[in-house]
Amino acid sequence: MNIARSIIVSLVLASLSACEQDPTGWYGVIERDRHTLSAPVGELISDIHVREGDQVTAGQLILQLDNSTVNARISQREAELDELRALREELINGPRSEAIARAQSAQQGALADALDAEQRLQRADQLLRSGAGTQSDLDQRLAARDQALSRSEQARQQLAELIRGTRPEQLNQVDARISAAEARVLQEKEALKDLSLVSAYDAVVDSLPWRVGDRVAQGAALASLLINEHAFIRVYVPADAYDQVAVGRQLLVQADADMPAFLATIRHVRPQPAFTPFYALNERDRARLMYLTEVSLPDSHADLPTGMTVEVMLP
Repeated sequence: MNIARSIIVSLVLASLSACEQDPTGWYGVIERDRHTLSAPVGELISDIHVREGDQVTAGQLILQLDNSTVNARISQREAELDELRALREELINGPRSEAIARAQSAQQGALADALDAEQRLQRADQLLRSGAGTQSDLDQRLAARDQALSRSEQARQQLAELIRGTRPEQLNQVDARISAAEARVLQEKEALKDLSLVSAYDAVVDSLPWRVGDRVAQGAALASLLINEHAFIRVYVPADAYDQVAVGRQLLVQADADMPAFLATIRHVRPQPAFTPFYALNERDRARLMYLTEVSLPDSHADLPTGMTVEVMLP
């Protein structure tokens, strides 16, 4: 009986030893890089052009935010720009002949008023000298004459300004205002483009958490896409094999029992360890650390579905 028990124990130990010498694989999951479309502003969703699971191409419209507010701002900015351009044309063309004629008439009227005020002042001075007038009357006539002369000088300067035409400094100021207005129009048009969310890659629509009519906050994730060409395997490598994995090294991947294994290239190994993931916990591995590793799929197997579990082994 003791001999038989010894034989059984020896066989079990030999079997365990053989198992430990066999190459051990690690189970990972096929994933894809995500492309997230976020709301540029807080606005209503006016239309959604795709559904979850749809294949989309780069540049395809995914979701449309309401653009009525931005269109109104564009109209306002364009009207301001048109006004400034019209002002510039007016300055270049100079004053109309009618405006010059009005200024000449105003100057002549101001000269006549100044002459009349001067004559009234002289009469008030004569009356004061003869004793028939008062100093108060003379002071009033003097003030009226000075005001009339001031109005006459102002009219003369306005006429001279119209005749000389627009100064270069005035055109430069208007040109600067036009440039600023054009920049505001361009800014609003870019804001209008941002309200049409398009895919930057060929991808699969993974998640659309919002519906038409929802008002979203700025920065909210509106759509999550899985990029087709960036398929990779996310696998946790145990600490005792960490020195055998490095960026650029190839690993053997077994996707399905009916499919032949293929080689895939490590694209990233996270240097910080993590505790053993929940699906790998057992009595032996519970205390061991794992290193998150990403393995790029070759083009021949890039169509493997996201979420598929595969086994990764050292070749």
